[in-house]
Formats: sequence, structure tokens, C-alpha cells
Amino acid sequence: MSPAITRYERIASFAALCVLLFACYQVLQPFIFDLLWAAILCYVTWPLYAGLRDWRLSRDWAAICMVLPIGLLVLTPFVAAALNFTDDINRVLRWLGDNSHTWPPPPDWLKNLPWVAESVVESWKSFGEDSGRVINMARQYALSVSSWILKQSISLAGELMHMGLSILVLFFFYRDGERVAEHAISVVERLAGEQTQRILHIVRTSLRAVVYGILGTALAQALVSILGFVIAGVPYAFVLGVVAFFLMIIPAAGTLVWLPISIWLLMEGETGWAIFIALWFLLLVGTIDNWLRPILISREVELPFVLILFGIFGGLLAFGFIGVFIGPTLLATSYALMLDWLIRKEQETLAVPVDDEQAD
Repeated sequence: MSPAITRYERIASFAALCVLLFACYQVLQPFIFDLLWAAILCYVTWPLYAGLRDWRLSRDWAAICMVLPIGLLVLTPFVAAALNFTDDINRVLRWLGDNSHTWPPPPDWLKNLPWVAESVVESWKSFGEDSGRVINMARQYALSVSSWILKQSISLAGELMHMGLSILVLFFFYRDGERVAEHAISVVERLAGEQTQRILHIVRTSLRAVVYGILGTALAQALVSILGFVIAGVPYAFVLGVVAFFLMIIPAAGTLVWLPISIWLLMEGETGWAIFIALWFLLLVGTIDNWLRPILISREVELPFVLILFGIFGGLLAFGFIGVFIGPTLLATSYALMLDWLIRKEQETLAVPVDDEQAD
């Protein structure tokens, strides 16, 4: 009877553990992405936190010194935009209701272009006619569009709350990060045994390569975008730069920033500045990720760019915005682990004949 009781006890213990883990998952499920976002921020900025600790600051004060500027940098643009949101919507509705607004005529220098002047002018006029139809349609659906924007704003407020929660969790990750890392390493050692350090090294380098490559490139593009907005006199340049930072994380998504601004400048009769913004983004901002992202990623690990691209879009579709980091990290880590496993297998295969010859 004793072995049967022991077996039943083990089954009951395992079932209780599964129920407990499922209950914990249900409790934490609304906040999983908040925890992941905080963990990514903590990992990326940990060298700065370690530098503060080297200045003999306590864990609490070092965590506060890190969380406050990060919170201000991340939350301030969205809070400022939210405070002015109602006025901006009213301004857009008034602008749509302005019947005197017309598409500007083609500039003289456009008419004097050699060979292509006639076709370019015709395209300019047809684009103006199409934009007029779009504006008339926007006037008809202005109220429904404004209600849709209001709903999206409520959703954005919820995302802003989650972002604030991530900043709060970030404080505890800084303060207790060393102990959490020790526990995580202990769990990996139980699962992987002797390969623990090798696996952790691959995971660290892959995560660092992806995060630094994606965030570093987006930051550089956002700074150059802000500079272009300031030169062109575009209002809310800093807020638009922050929006550009988040959009530039996704390849080709920066078009959602500069194209509406360029069209708005055209509508306002600022043809030169509209062309400037378009060229600034197409020839400068849009080309930064072509050379900077591979440089930042290759500093840590050799990864195919197509793997990062699929990881970004696949993670975005699977997990939302946080998937931009999770997807490439998972693919990069799996790719690096696979290569490491294949290399070790080849080394073991080559080592076997050598050992046999030495035995003879």
C-alpha cells in the first residue's frame, strides 16, 4: 500500500502545483506584458544603474535616480499630448469646416523642370483633386471620426496606465534585480546543468543585440526626426519625435509620421517645407536603419537581418507592441542556440576519430 499512497501523493502534489501555477497565471495575466516591458528596460539600462551603485548609492536611491528620469522621458510627452488633446481635436474639426481651404497651385519652379514638368504638374493637380475629395469625405464623417478618436484615446489612456505600472515595477527590478537574477540562474542550472553558463551567455548576447539594435536605431531616427521638425517649424516637434521613436521601431512605420505632416504643410501652402520634410525622411531618416541597425546588432552577435525582420513583425502580430522585442529575441536566441549545438556536435564528431587513432 505504501508505494501506491506515495504515487497518489505525488500525483496530487503535481496537480496542486499545476492548479497553483494556473491561478498565479490568471492573477498576473493582465500584467505580464507590463512585467516584460519593465524587465527589458531594466536590462537595457542596468549598466547605468550599476554605475550609480559604484558611487556608493543605496539600492533604493539608485533605483529612484533611474526610475524618475525614465518615467519623465516616457510619460511626459503622452501626458502633455493628452492635456492638449481636446483643443487639437477642436482645431482639426474647425480646419475641416473651413470651406475656403483649397489645394495650392503648382509652384513655378515645378513648371520649369526639364522633360518632366508637364507630367509632374498634372500629377500635382490630380493629387490636389483627390485630396479635395478626401477632405470633403472627412467633413462628412468628422463626427464619427472624432468619436472613434475618443474611443482610441480611452484605449491609449489604458495603455498609459500600463506604462506607468511598468515604471513602478521597474523600481523593484532595479532594487531586487541581483537577487532575482540569482534565483533565475539557479532555476536554469537545475534545468540545463553544465550548459547553464553557455546558454545564459547566448541569451544575454542575443537580447542585448536585439534591444540595442532596435532601440538604438529608433532613438537615432527619432533625434534626427525632431531636428527636421524643428527646422521646418512643425509644432509639437518633441511629441512627434517621441511618437516617431515608437513607430521607427517597426520598419517602414515612420511613414505614418512624416507623410501626414508633409501633406498638412502642403495644405497650409508651405510647399517648400513639405518637400523638405519628405526628402528629410526619405533620404536621411529612412536610411539610418539600413546601416546603423546591422552595426549595432553585429557588435554582439552575427544574426541574419531577415530573422530580425520576421521577429519584429511576427512578435508584433502575436504579442502587440512588446512583441517587437520578444519576437526577435526569441528567434535570435533560438538561432544562436541551434548554431551552438551544431558546432558542438561537429567538434564532438571530429574529436572521435582523433581519440580512436590515439587509442591505436
